[in-house]
Amino acid sequence: MSEVEMSRSMKKCNKCLQELDESEFSFHSASNYRRPECKKCNNKLGKERKALHKKYGPPPKDHTCPICLRTEGQVQGLGGKKLGPWTLDHDHITKDFRGWLCHPCNRGLGAYQDDVRKLERAKLYLRKKKWWQLWK
Repeated sequence: MSEVEMSRSMKKCNKCLQELDESEFSFHSASNYRRPECKKCNNKLGKERKALHKKYGPPPKDHTCPICLRTEGQVQGLGGKKLGPWTLDHDHITKDFRGWLCHPCNRGLGAYQDDVRKLERAKLYLRKKKWWQLWK
């Protein structure tokens, strides 16, 4: 392996799971860190989101986040300077639209990879119960 190849920084895409050169990952909007998905996967996701936006339109004017129950005024700016108050939530496997969430709640679901079992264990943890008691 050459010195140039060894100095290259590699990163694994969280969507296609390929190990790619860091240059294959875009920078996150308004920040200096790279996105978790490669450019190719990000483009694909962008097309999926655009199609869902077109099909479902914006949320109603009086929309509140169904998870945290905050209003538009309360969540404005929480997704970053360039983003609106709401983000389109969809199932990444079926591509089905689920609804509009505030950015912190959407990131929370994403942190648990939309896995209900992980969310249940997190709920139990917060209530100070043992996760394995869930299935007894």
